Amino acid sequence: MGGQIMKRCIISFVLLLTAFCASCVDAHAQEVRLGWSGYPTMDYENFTIYTSDFYYSDSPIQQMFSDKDGPTYMTGNIMASIDFERKKWFSFSIGLAANGVWKDKYDYRTGLKTHRENGCIVTVLPQARFNWLNREAVRMYSAIGVGVTAGAFDDKADCYLAGQITFLGVSVGRRLIGFAELGSGSMYMGGMVGIGYRF
Repeated sequence: MGGQIMKRCIISFVLLLTAFCASCVDAHAQEVRLGWSGYPTMDYENFTIYTSDFYYSDSPIQQMFSDKDGPTYMTGNIMASIDFERKKWFSFSIGLAANGVWKDKYDYRTGLKTHRENGCIVTVLPQARFNWLNREAVRMYSAIGVGVTAGAFDDKADCYLAGQITFLGVSVGRRLIGFAELGSGSMYMGGMVGIGYRF
């Protein structure tokens, strides 16, 4: 099972990377960015809901001799990306995001903490960005991206497609920039904020 998931991720990643590299021929690097995004939609659904009480089929006796889950926490996606400009109104970017996830386990009978489960979920996300206002110090844009997410947490590994739409993004600054985005998709619901450097 794990081998099939890894194979699917590698094939998807190679196809996405090939398409992205082909699109960046004759383009030049425009910006590098580091950002943090909000609610990690698919990561939450695929790595936390499956452990909820709704899905437990263990008998009461089995539960008595197993650990009890504490709340699950996530860092949210921390993404580094690089943008390649094709036209003044159009550019491609590729981002690498990581979302840390953890929870404590407790002894069912005593309530004492036994250990902590840690995991990491990684996303590769190529995006097409459309600049509908492009000034020296202010840019406004929208974007759409499709990528691949893979991760492992609490004895579960998964790989799936990632998709994200940025409805509105604003960046301010000439060289050192700050940016904020409002979007929806598998990576986050809500927004992303961060800093970047423009070449």
